[in-house]
Amino acid sequence: MKTQSLLKQSDVLTAMLFCSFTAQANPIEIPEKPLTPEITFLVSISILLEAVCIWFLLRRFRKPHFFILWILGLHLITYPIFLGLLWLFKDIRPASDVALGEGFIVIIEGSLIYLIGRFIPTKQNFPMASLLRCWLVSLAGNACSLIAFPFLLKFGDWFWPRY
Repeated sequence: MKTQSLLKQSDVLTAMLFCSFTAQANPIEIPEKPLTPEITFLVSISILLEAVCIWFLLRRFRKPHFFILWILGLHLITYPIFLGLLWLFKDIRPASDVALGEGFIVIIEGSLIYLIGRFIPTKQNFPMASLLRCWLVSLAGNACSLIAFPFLLKFGDWFWPRY
């Protein structure tokens, strides 16, 4: 079973190098301090809404236990990838590089969701979701998160007024 492990040592080393490379990326200049506890909380709520949306859309397909936690854990992989993509696309207009980065993230997240549903053990006898369906669900989840975030910001401005 050791040869069938999902994470090999070389994969872990590659991921660590990629994360250290992308940790220095700052693709979009924001005049305000971008990481406040309030913004971090709102981003977390937005990602949680994305995970719930993905869980809801895949409710009739095979999923491992604690599927929402698996989806939340995906963001530990996809966020550094997103920063790396933004850094690679830094010469493109900001709206275009974010759209390209999000497009790639939808494909990556959908593929990871497909792999989770296919290879992580489960006791459910539901059918497996296809790769195309996982990509569409990832697109819907990211759209849900993208749409919810401005509303969460408005709620945050009401709840935490800025002076």
